[in-house]
Parts: sequence; C-alpha cells; structure tokens
Amino acid sequence: MILNNKWMSEFSHFSDENVIDTFLVYRYSEGYNQVLLEELKKRNIEIKNFDTDEGYITSFIRSFSRGWQREIKNMFKELQSLGWNKLMHIEAKEKWGRFHFSGGNLSLELSEVINKYKELINDTCSRCGSKDHVQENGADWIEVLCRKCTQNDLKKLVIHEISEKGFIYYNIKSSNNVFLWQDVDCINLNFSEEVQSIDITMNRIVEIFYDVESKSLNFHLFRNLNFLKLLQSIPENTLSSFELEKRKHFLNSLKKCHFCEKKTVYSSSCLLCTESLDNILSGKRQQYLKFYNNIPEIIKEKKQSVQYYLEYWNSQNFFFKNDYFL
Repeated sequence: MILNNKWMSEFSHFSDENVIDTFLVYRYSEGYNQVLLEELKKRNIEIKNFDTDEGYITSFIRSFSRGWQREIKNMFKELQSLGWNKLMHIEAKEKWGRFHFSGGNLSLELSEVINKYKELINDTCSRCGSKDHVQENGADWIEVLCRKCTQNDLKKLVIHEISEKGFIYYNIKSSNNVFLWQDVDCINLNFSEEVQSIDITMNRIVEIFYDVESKSLNFHLFRNLNFLKLLQSIPENTLSSFELEKRKHFLNSLKKCHFCEKKTVYSSSCLLCTESLDNILSGKRQQYLKFYNNIPEIIKEKKQSVQYYLEYWNSQNFFFKNDYFL
C-alpha cells in the first residue's frame, strides 16, 4: 500500500494510539515507515516500548471491527503456538465489509491458519460478534452483520406516525423530526422497475450535514418501512397532475404475488421476493406443464422456496414481517 500525500499530511490529526497502531501494522507498506517515525518522534513516543509481539497483536486487532476481535485474538493464539512473531508481518484488511488476507512473509502453515480464521471471521457479525444469520447488509456502506444488527439499522429508517397532517422521520441530522404536508414545496415520484422512490422538498431546512444545508427527504420502497402508507397519505394538493397520475398508475398496477402473497407485483415481478410467474413459465412452459400437469403445482413448489428466502434473508425478512402492504 502506498501512502499518498494527503494521508501523509493527516497523520498529525491521529491520536497517539492510532499512530502507533498504523506504524506497527503497516510498517512494511511503502511510504508509511519514515513519515510515521517522524510523527512518533514529534510526539516523544518511543516506539520500542510498543514494538513487541503483543504490541503488534494489540494494534492489529484494534484495526478491525469490534465484532471480529475475539476471532482474531484466537487466530493469534494459534499462530503463536506455531512460532509466529512480529517480524512475520500479515497483510490483511477489511474490504467490502469482509476480512481480506493477501499474504505476508509467512510460512504455508501460518497462511493456512489465517485462511481458516478468515472464514470464521467472515461468518461473524462485525459489530457484535454474533453468528446468527450473518450476511452482507446490502447497504451503501457494506458490512457483514447479524440479523439483529441489520434490522436495528432498518428500524432507524422507519417512517413514523403518518397522518393527514404529516409524518415523523428520525434518521436526519436535526432535532426537528416532524414534517407537515403544509410545509412541502414539491414532491417527485419515481416508479421504474428498478427504483420506487418518493423525493420530498420542504420549504424549510431539513438538516445540515457537513455544513451543507438540505431541504430534501428521500424514501425508497423496502428501504424505508411504511413507504406505501406514506405514498397513499400524500395529500392531492401537494402533487402535480403528472405526479398524481404516476401515483394512481403505480398503486393500481400492484398485484398480489403468487409466492409471498403480498400485493407487491409490479411489471410482472414481485418487488419483495423478486419472483415472477411469467418468467418461470416463459421458455419452459411445456417442460413444466408436462412434469407438474398444472400451474398450481408450480406455484406450490416455488412458494416453499420463497418462504425460505423470506425467512433467511435479514432485510427481506424485516419488511415481510413488519411493513405496511396494500
């Protein structure tokens, strides 16, 4: 890893602990060593006091998410039993939400131990250490999370207390979480096959984030719980005639899914379970009908796999069990 000038200049803002950790873990990366040594010297920190096997292990562990740290500690115990020491550096990092190991000056035996723990770590919630339903969270910032942590994140995105007057939404950088329909400037709706969203522009500042003022709120189907209830509740006088027609067309187009039994089929595919009876039958109609004799049998079998899918996947499970449906 090569340090660019931006990162070199920003070490001065690191805490003492972060500078020490960065030096011990990344000392073998080109560009790190001299800059960090100079920063440590400025702070009168004697790196030799930390430059031990245990110092390396502590810094390595701290560089990863809290939920993984127990497995990483266990990994080092096994590595040390096989003769590992701090001179045998380990090239590893968190990438796309997962623990990645790319090598180092290690024996094959030590590398095999790390690869074994890599699998264990990636089956562990990076926040709390749980092993329950651990999956990628599917968010913009990718993390490997358990069901509880994933669904706790989704609870923050719930739209609350929707009424003819307005609604409450807490996931903003502001203490004013009450939004009244009378304060709406305009609303834009998007109902493509890929994205179903409500974009609301208020006549007041919604939040200030990194010194940037925003008047906008953005909600998405199966990202924000109660999306459909919000859509239904928007007063007609806040929508242009074009947006009114879009809402009417979308709501009237939703059909009941044969498989998850929610009214979420749009343009032939279910927006919740993603299945489509038309797609299943197309191109294989004769084969399926010959084997099953009738379409109800096809639906019955597919319904079983969909029910498993909705029970297994954390995000879909949350919306399936908690969302508002028409």
